[in-house]
Amino acid sequence: MSTSLWIALALVVIVLTASLRLVEPGSARLLSARNRLRLPILLLLQALAAALLYFTLQPPTRNAEAGHLVVLTANASSAGTLPPNATVIALPEANAPAGTPHAPDLASALRQHPGSSTLTLVGDGLAARDRDTALPAHVTLQPAPAPRGWVDLQPPAITAPGGLFAVDARAQDVANARAELLDPAGVVVDRAPLDAKGNVRLQGSARDAGRSEFTLRLLDAQQHTVDSVPVPLQTVAQPAPRVLMLAAAPGPEWKYLRRWATDTGLTVQMQASAGGGVMLGDAPVALTAARLAATDVLVLDERSVTALGASQRSLIQQALRDGLGVLVRSSGPLSDSARQTLRSWGVAVSGGTRAAPLSLPSDPEGSLLQARRGPARAATDSTAYIDEANAASHSSVPPTLERFDASTSGAEAMLQDAKGQPVGGWRSVGRGRVAVLPISDSYRLVLAGRDDRYAELWSSVFAQVARALPADVAARVEATTPWSGERMSICQVTDGAQMIDPQGGKVTLQIDPASGRQRCAGYWPTAAGWHQLKQGEAAQSVYVFDPAGAASLHRQQVRQTTAQRLTRAGAAPSGSPVPVPGPRWPWLLAFVAVAGLLWWLERRRPAV
Repeated sequence: MSTSLWIALALVVIVLTASLRLVEPGSARLLSARNRLRLPILLLLQALAAALLYFTLQPPTRNAEAGHLVVLTANASSAGTLPPNATVIALPEANAPAGTPHAPDLASALRQHPGSSTLTLVGDGLAARDRDTALPAHVTLQPAPAPRGWVDLQPPAITAPGGLFAVDARAQDVANARAELLDPAGVVVDRAPLDAKGNVRLQGSARDAGRSEFTLRLLDAQQHTVDSVPVPLQTVAQPAPRVLMLAAAPGPEWKYLRRWATDTGLTVQMQASAGGGVMLGDAPVALTAARLAATDVLVLDERSVTALGASQRSLIQQALRDGLGVLVRSSGPLSDSARQTLRSWGVAVSGGTRAAPLSLPSDPEGSLLQARRGPARAATDSTAYIDEANAASHSSVPPTLERFDASTSGAEAMLQDAKGQPVGGWRSVGRGRVAVLPISDSYRLVLAGRDDRYAELWSSVFAQVARALPADVAARVEATTPWSGERMSICQVTDGAQMIDPQGGKVTLQIDPASGRQRCAGYWPTAAGWHQLKQGEAAQSVYVFDPAGAASLHRQQVRQTTAQRLTRAGAAPSGSPVPVPGPRWPWLLAFVAVAGLLWWLERRRPAV
């Protein structure tokens, strides 16, 4: 049943009730000869008042000619000439000419011009507040020129202290551009030219646990700053992986790998066979289900894989499914038995019989390399000669290593060489990962004084293979780049969750019942910076961007979301008149007049 019918039924019931009150026996005195017209007049005025009230609430529709409405949005002044013979109205963010009518939002503009079936948006497009507004049948966009500068940014994920993080970004309309990544102190830690599509990837090194803001700067051909955006980085301390190394024979690769893992703070247990039943390293290790469950990374070589028994291979395969990370470091050709075992674990290896030289990617500039490393640790009994030799070794070109031509089909690359070709690979198996790294002499990096590159290599390898940490129950922020002053949606929210802004203000989130199991809530940040979501004892940080501090990026996102919104618009208009509600004020004035007369007649004491 429609709303109009419900209103009509309610008014009919009210009129009937009031009429029964007038004709009840106690009101018979109204039927005297002198007042014989009083009752019919009261009954008629009650019915008339009800009818006027109905038309006040539901005014009759009228046909309005289909009109053309032009709405000015941000940067409309640079979007060209306006369409002729159209009604023009400006939204708050538009820098409109003097005398242009304004509306607080798009919905108000459409209500002010109900006959508009054609809408032209001039400028960047719809702000966040207007994207849910119902649009006319035909909507077009007359865009402003594309923004110049950064138009896409992929902030780094949560990083462990000391780990490398990557920043992916894209810029447009800047020829021969270069990008620079600056740390919170303003020191450049990486720079690179943009490719032909304007994309760039820069890397930095995380320091201590906490939250920080790096800066991504865009330079033109004359090294002038064109644009800059903040790059939020959250560094979270994580428990050190537990590593078990099983070697078929001792060697320098195992020696330096264990030394690095121990110096890094990893929990390491190593065992190497010296032949004749002699085992070197730590106490003998039995590969049991419990031992593998207490291990995060199991490191083997190709000969130790071959030496595994059937029951051991089965235990490792089950541990892989339960989350164990297995790394096979090939120091020589892979045997058929090792290939078969790897295939049963979930990774198929081809090749791996021939050795080839391996050149690692070149270092960045010397100053950038030092900035990425951070402050140098003072040497014991340091002398000028030691300091000079240390600086020379750390700036030397990494030596050429040896790798085998093993390739893993359908696997993710573990490393890349100087030409960008993949080196090794890993695949997911259940909740764990199995990887093959065909590098036989990475220890030569340490001998050449490049222990930093050695640590970078193995840190990256272990980060990709190690058992995943138990996932915290974290809320999901729908927007990749939340903006200050715009609504953001947060899902998987618990009851009583609070958002704390950078100034310490707290807002309790209200879960939308319509979101169901997603348990989503809306939040309107009023300040840029780090906000914190508190759910019980758990805390989660969310960075909110300032539209003024990343203008080009914000403009591009407005343009993209507007284009997506317009794809959901209706079909083209028919050009026929549009039925719209008529004015309410004449009916309201008539209702007030009749209701006043009715009140006066009912209150007037009749003559006896």
